[in-house]
Amino acid sequence: MLRFERPTKPTLGLLEIYGAMGVALLVTARFVPLARLPFWGCALRKHTGIPCLSCGMTRSFDWFMQGRLLDSLLVNPLGFTLAALSVVGAAYLVLWKLRPPRLRVELSVRAGSWVRWSALVLIAANWGYLITRALLSRS
Repeated sequence: MLRFERPTKPTLGLLEIYGAMGVALLVTARFVPLARLPFWGCALRKHTGIPCLSCGMTRSFDWFMQGRLLDSLLVNPLGFTLAALSVVGAAYLVLWKLRPPRLRVELSVRAGSWVRWSALVLIAANWGYLITRALLSRS
C-alpha cells in the first residue's frame, strides 16, 4: 500500500540521513578530484580487465554534478540513479523544517520479496552492462 503522510513535527529519519550522505557525495564529486589520486582505481579491472560493480561510479557522480547527465548515465547507470536519488534526498534535507510529505510504503511478504529480487536483477544488469561496455571497448 502506498500513501503520503505529513509528519506532525520535523523528525530526522532515514530519508534525511540519506539526504545528508547524498549531499556529502555530491559535494565531494563536484569539488574533490578523487579520480586524479595516484592510488585511485579499480584493482579488479587492473588485474583482470573486468570492471567491478562500482566501476565508473565516481566519474558518474562527477559528471552528474557537472551537468553532463547523458555521459553520467552512459558511464554507469547505477551511479546516475544514485546521484539523482541523492538530489532527491538533499531536497528533503533542505525542506526538513517544512515537513514535506513522506511516501509510506507497506508491502506484503510476497511483494517485498519481488522488490528485493528485482533490485538484485537490476544490479546484475548494471554489472553486465559495465562488463559488456568494457569488452566492446577493447575491440
